[in-house]
Amino acid sequence: MKYLRIVSGVAASLMLVAGTAAADRTMVVLLDATGSMQTLRPSSADPAVMITRYDQAKIDAAKRVNDANNETGGLSGVAVYKFFGTNAVLESVMGVGGFVTPGQAQTVIQNSTVTDDVTPLATAMCQVIQVARDSGSGAATTKRFLEVYTDGAENNSTAECAGPFSTILHTAPFDSLPVPSWQNLVWNKSQNPPPIVQIDSTLYHDVSFAFARSKAINPEDAKLAALGRSPAARFAAALADGPVTDLEFFTILSADTGGFFTEVLDSAPVPVVGDLDGDFDVDRNDAIILARRFGAPAIHAFDLNDDGKIGFGDYALLLPKFGDGSGTPAADPYTPSPAINCIGGTVTLTGKVIENGGITINTTGACRVIIKNSLIVSGAAAIKVLGTAIFEIDNSIIVGEAQWLNSTGATVVSAANTVFHGPRRLIGAFVLLDRGGNTFEQ
Repeated sequence: MKYLRIVSGVAASLMLVAGTAAADRTMVVLLDATGSMQTLRPSSADPAVMITRYDQAKIDAAKRVNDANNETGGLSGVAVYKFFGTNAVLESVMGVGGFVTPGQAQTVIQNSTVTDDVTPLATAMCQVIQVARDSGSGAATTKRFLEVYTDGAENNSTAECAGPFSTILHTAPFDSLPVPSWQNLVWNKSQNPPPIVQIDSTLYHDVSFAFARSKAINPEDAKLAALGRSPAARFAAALADGPVTDLEFFTILSADTGGFFTEVLDSAPVPVVGDLDGDFDVDRNDAIILARRFGAPAIHAFDLNDDGKIGFGDYALLLPKFGDGSGTPAADPYTPSPAINCIGGTVTLTGKVIENGGITINTTGACRVIIKNSLIVSGAAAIKVLGTAIFEIDNSIIVGEAQWLNSTGATVVSAANTVFHGPRRLIGAFVLLDRGGNTFEQ
């Protein structure tokens, strides 16, 4: 399974994002603090360092809170819960109803501790679905998120949503006869009554369990034994052919609530937000991939600010992530350059990158602009011409969210081996001298 896996203009864009007043958007974070989350796995920061699943979950949860707060709507409040034993317990106790600021929530997450206890997954899920559903102003426009970080393996729910495993139906609504399965009960809780809570699930596991077992003793086994159950029973549901697996369940639950599922194998690197080429790091290559998707239908991996479109706002959020992940980022071939404002004469760009939410190259007189081995990314028009201009462009990438070229007057573009992304707006004369190897994308 494939893992689900920012320059003055950029700084200004980031200030706009971070400074946006939070809309009516709430989040509940649910951390699995049971004994099996003490299993060791490679750290996302340094694969040579082993940390527990719980510590990795805390890293991932804190990042998610930060990223969601940087989205267009921000976050109006975050509640942090963890579950173990028989139910979920509130960690962010200082807030009204448990909801605190995103910054406070990140501190709560970082300070949270794991237990040796067993797994009331179903009961905890139903508890916090209701907490999330009851959050916010109650308006129809409220957006509610539930972020779940778990290694699954339900084994101790005795209250709400307790039930056997679904063994017949491997699709929603899961088994309801002769008695409702816990998957059926949790899925139904997620659907009824409205409003729907978006459930984003991250599952930490190893499909063979060999890696996990070889790296740590699971203290949850002792708890299960004290309850009169065989420790091996903890793995039975995932290993057996019949019951719905945690992978199946969380994939379906997330999809059916408009959320996103992330699988994290103990034996593989942790997926990274902004890693668009699948090499477990964020670098210039990922930024170029995102820029060349400006204007395409929004999907989760590219729509980093959650505004329903792919554009410079997403690009501005990706650039600060350069270096994230456990992979080896490629060296950046470009050096930063400010936006160009030419009122006459010749301007030369070689090996430069211009990234700006506004116009990146603006000419208002008789200008000659030479661009070689450079990257231009604009949230408006990449090149705007008023008057007369000649452009010589080689081995470059020119991206404009509005247009790659907005020309009023007379413009000549001589180009080779260059990508032009975005529409063209022309009023007046335009000549394209295509010297070969060019790509025009819209």
